[in-house]
Amino acid sequence: MANYDFSGNPRLVGVQLTESTHQYLTRCLELGALEGPLGDMKVTQEVAAILQALHVVLAGGKVNVQVESQGNPDVFNELNSRMEAAGRDANVVNELAGYFVVPSV
Repeated sequence: MANYDFSGNPRLVGVQLTESTHQYLTRCLELGALEGPLGDMKVTQEVAAILQALHVVLAGGKVNVQVESQGNPDVFNELNSRMEAAGRDANVVNELAGYFVVPSV
């Protein structure tokens, strides 16, 4: 039977991540993916729009993402490299384990 918590407070769960996935997500946070004070942080409007587009795709819909400004090419390349490393590392861990252990980005 499921273990339900009726206290009304959120519960923490442990999630395995590769170091590269953790570094990628941490860098996204450092660059401002979330805003607001501790305890009242939210995804920025710009990031929320992309996540909502992702939800449309996952629900079977189609989206069109248009980049209006390229931003800093060094940061762009860094994030792409970190994302690719996170995917590679997660796949290696999962393949070695023989089952799904860690999520990838």
